[in-house]
Amino acid sequence: MRLPLAGFVAGVLLLQCSPCLFPPVQAGVVALLATLSAGWLSRRRSRGCTSRTVLVVLGALLCGFAYANGRAQWRMAETLAPRLEGRDSALTGTVLSLPETVPGGQRFLFRVDEGDEGIPRGLSLAWFSESEGAGVPVLHPGQRWLLHCRLKRIHGLINPGGFDFEAWALSQGIRATGSIRNDSGNHLLEARPAPWNLAPVLWVEQARDRVRTGILSGLPGARWAGVIVALVVGDQSLIRSEDWQLFWNTGVGHLISISGLHITLLAGLAARVVGWIQPSLRVRWIAGFVVAAAYALLAGFSVPTQRTLYMIGIVTLARFSQVAAPASFVLVGALFAAVLADPWAPLSVGFWLSFGAVAALMYADAYAVGRSSGWQAAMRTQWSASWALVPLLLLMFGQISLVSPLANAFAVPLVSLGVVPLALLGALPGLEFCLQGAHGLFAAVAWALAWIGKWPFAVWSAATPTPAAFVGGVLGLAFLLAPPGLPGRRAGILALGALLAAPAPRPEAGGLWMDVLDVGQGLAVVLRTRGHALVYDAGPRYSAESDGGSRVLLPVLRALGVRRLDGLVVSHRDTDHSGGAGSLLKAVPTQWLLSSLEPGHPLHVLVPRSVPCAAGQHWEWDGVRFDLLHPLAQDVWDETRKTNDRGCVLRVTAQGRRLLLPADIEAASERDLLARDREGLAADLLIAPHHGSRTSSSSDFLDAVTPHWAIFTVGYRNHFGHPKPDVVARYTARHIVPLRTDETGAVSVAVEGGQITLATARTRFPHYWQAPLPARE
Repeated sequence: MRLPLAGFVAGVLLLQCSPCLFPPVQAGVVALLATLSAGWLSRRRSRGCTSRTVLVVLGALLCGFAYANGRAQWRMAETLAPRLEGRDSALTGTVLSLPETVPGGQRFLFRVDEGDEGIPRGLSLAWFSESEGAGVPVLHPGQRWLLHCRLKRIHGLINPGGFDFEAWALSQGIRATGSIRNDSGNHLLEARPAPWNLAPVLWVEQARDRVRTGILSGLPGARWAGVIVALVVGDQSLIRSEDWQLFWNTGVGHLISISGLHITLLAGLAARVVGWIQPSLRVRWIAGFVVAAAYALLAGFSVPTQRTLYMIGIVTLARFSQVAAPASFVLVGALFAAVLADPWAPLSVGFWLSFGAVAALMYADAYAVGRSSGWQAAMRTQWSASWALVPLLLLMFGQISLVSPLANAFAVPLVSLGVVPLALLGALPGLEFCLQGAHGLFAAVAWALAWIGKWPFAVWSAATPTPAAFVGGVLGLAFLLAPPGLPGRRAGILALGALLAAPAPRPEAGGLWMDVLDVGQGLAVVLRTRGHALVYDAGPRYSAESDGGSRVLLPVLRALGVRRLDGLVVSHRDTDHSGGAGSLLKAVPTQWLLSSLEPGHPLHVLVPRSVPCAAGQHWEWDGVRFDLLHPLAQDVWDETRKTNDRGCVLRVTAQGRRLLLPADIEAASERDLLARDREGLAADLLIAPHHGSRTSSSSDFLDAVTPHWAIFTVGYRNHFGHPKPDVVARYTARHIVPLRTDETGAVSVAVEGGQITLATARTRFPHYWQAPLPARE
């Protein structure tokens, strides 16, 4: 039974790796025929057990593939009509989720009533205050509203090592996003609909809302109230970004995201309490499952909670039926249940970390009874869990916490056996005082974590491993965690060590790799030579807590294996170019800053050396030459000039090929450059100045540069309308190939062997859920 279930899961995974979907009827017919053929041949060849097993697994795989393909076709069919994108629409519907707090407003899921043609029913809406301090209405799940919104289709930033918003939105059933217009026509239709008029999911969301409100009322202004809310109802929007950084740096992030351990311990506690009243094992198992299900629903039913609930449910059913349930069957059965309920579960990091950790613990026999004492078994479990996730964490995040075993040694018992029970008790009427105890205990845990997290070796970063290195690390892990008795099993640490110490890929001698990142409306570029790394501009500021540095550059640098920067160039002070520089400099050691920023700018104090950029500056790394062409030294801080016209213009020359990065210079600066050194502007690739604005890319400038490619770094449906159509036409009229980061994602440029090659993120690893490229691409 395990193999067919595993085959079905493999089929679902195969579909999620596919670049496109298939006609559902054809896929279903193939799966049906394969299943019937497997059943018929298994009878005809009763002696060929291996052949029969292979055919059955193949049939199950095709069934899983067809099932996931059908579900994806159905969900992808619901999309926003292009004619409605960017237009104001009046929508009537229901607040479907617990609203999340975001800087300046709220974000929530909205279920549109049927009858709105061209508008998908599942929307993610944001409601921001019209002015600072104005506030927005307090929203609650189940409320029905008439809202005036401006919608757009699902579109996310695509970068190496970055978060795939489009995949996440598909898994959540979100088929369009939008912002609510602060219009007098917005009004509440029903504040408290009758329970029998609501879907069961809204009953759960309303319960979560009441519990969250109670916790926040019981902990007004408390430092760690957001963590207590997350541990009880799974709402993580109140946790600060710096706190998340602390949790992941110390390896305890899994405790804050409702872990399976919390549910398992709560279910075990419920079974023990019921056992005092009713000693029947069946009753105790059912009680444990019911409590686990209730907590899983209250916590938002994330993938780790689903995994735990399914495993407890399978064991409960087996005990109730008095049927043996091997650990491997429980794990595979939970996998099958997870992908059957949600074929997009494998797109989440939690799916792999949760199931991977449990599989490794089962393999290591960490749950064995009678082989060791309680504390020895706990230490073995912690040891196994810490090593088990190393390959996955490096693959997904590019870093691991070296202090994780120590941090988890005290955080797991204190949080799981102390903070969580007290927080749950505090959510009950009359026991609100328990919230203070939960908060105080977690404050002590956080203090210890902060102390450990400051150790210089707390975090180890490495480049995203190659497939060969990852497989080698997993095999080494298999040896390391093998049950006692296997000769030389500790030699597996050598393979893991090789994975941790694997050098990051580098260009050839004299070569250059440049990644023009997809940061929305802004600019961020990573340039790497054989032994050096430079960042040119750091992307925009998105909100008070998010910017291009933390959201894009840091994950990209981790994925590329860049642990330190030799330099950072901030072309000018506009926030679409400098907005992420602070986050970047605080997180990544950087030797110097080259910029046109005015004296006294806060970025100057974040680096050992900061100098103004000026024409004539140059340096060479590994045979690659870098030249500053603009501005003149006397113009750097000339306030009579626009900040755009004081931007640092960089020319990079590698193996006879030139790349030109002109920031946001406008026509006046282009004329200055032409007058000073027209021939020196010639380049093979140009990053379009000022994102394709009409103020730049003059005809004379393009005639002097004569690039083969031009990259427009623009945001999807940006309100500037960049790049302007007539400007793009100016490029294409000169047979310059235009690329837009909002359409291609990040663009990787390699100069090696005297040739330039380009690759785009959306075409390198295509997925069926990604927004299609326009026909011109």
